[in-house]
Amino acid sequence: MSHVSKAHPAPMEKLFFQLANTRQMMSLMEKDILGAANTFIYDKTDWVKLWFDPDHAVTSDCGTITAYRAITIQGQLLWYVFGAGKSRGYHATCADPFAAMAEAQDVWARRKYIKTEWAFVETLARDLRLGKRKLEVRIEDAHASPLCTLGIEGFMASVGLKGVRKISGRIAGLLMKIEPQLGFVIFQAWQREQAQQAHTSADSAALSA
Repeated sequence: MSHVSKAHPAPMEKLFFQLANTRQMMSLMEKDILGAANTFIYDKTDWVKLWFDPDHAVTSDCGTITAYRAITIQGQLLWYVFGAGKSRGYHATCADPFAAMAEAQDVWARRKYIKTEWAFVETLARDLRLGKRKLEVRIEDAHASPLCTLGIEGFMASVGLKGVRKISGRIAGLLMKIEPQLGFVIFQAWQREQAQQAHTSADSAALSA
């Protein structure tokens, strides 16, 4: 599998047994053997460090999406979802694999749309870095964007922003130099601001009517 990271940390037995226990139709002995066999694959794409089980997979009815059972190095179970032709997966924390695949499809569709506006996103980020425009970027914008929650948390922790609720547009623009996908969050913040301004204008017009 081309998307798999070959470098990985030392085996983490507790996580392996926890991941093995999610297998269906296996005896406890078989699960113990699986957990001790170190057959899981390590991956650290998009700021999420995890192990996934290549043999515990659910495929969509259309046959183009596959969800692999996985566990982060912190011990959180998830589904690692891949679409046909996609080298990067989506990290879904919901328990149901079909819900995870539906969530991934929605996210991929939203990303596809925003990428048609990417020239605007890059211009906006540049203007924010240069101080030509102002924009407050909130954690709510990140969670409303088409990025996974685990990836958001991993990135914020990596850049020293764990627990921070909002940052300036200038900082967000600078961070986009490190992680281009932050452009999705900046675009979400811009959309929120535009909606707020439209709502304020509508209220003002109603009052003056």
